[in-house]
Amino acid sequence: MAPVFNYFGIPARGEATRVALAVAGVDFEDKRMSFEEFGASEFKTLPVYQMDGTDYTQSTALLRYAGKLGGTYPESPLAALKVDEIVMIAEDVFINLFSTMGEKDEAKKLHKCQTLMAGKVKELLEDIARKVESNKSSAFCVGDCLTIADITIHAVFATVQAGFLAGIPKTMVEDICPSLKAVDNAVMAHPKVKAYYASKA
Repeated sequence: MAPVFNYFGIPARGEATRVALAVAGVDFEDKRMSFEEFGASEFKTLPVYQMDGTDYTQSTALLRYAGKLGGTYPESPLAALKVDEIVMIAEDVFINLFSTMGEKDEAKKLHKCQTLMAGKVKELLEDIARKVESNKSSAFCVGDCLTIADITIHAVFATVQAGFLAGIPKTMVEDICPSLKAVDNAVMAHPKVKAYYASKA
């Protein structure tokens, strides 16, 4: 029985693991839930990866697991440190972006979004960009091949481009850090990533 990856029907914290599993060649069921379905489900959190009768949680742990399966998580301790650093900064980007979703007052939400884009989110993206730009060997974040750091940056792009974050422009990432678009392009050019998204079209 194929493993099941359970997450909401949006990119967000689940997208990087979906893509990393696809790159690893894992045949998995990509189960996407609405917020209402999640509320009525047995799960207390998402994502949940169900495999061999066991439920596994925590997005970063699942991403690293998928990366180890597919060779997108480095064996070198230093390279892994560099990858983890970018992944965790991107997680801080998600935390800040998602903090706007609970605000009901549209004017306050817009103000919060503008404050984040000019402040904390901008700082975080610029930090990622500096680390990426320090790698002179390729368009990838670390070394000369695809890692979960690149896939996570792609997930940030995909999340913003999905348009469900009211007040956040779909072009926010490249508007703040144009150099990160090269990373997203490199991920999307990978044959297995292309095949994965073609299967979802």
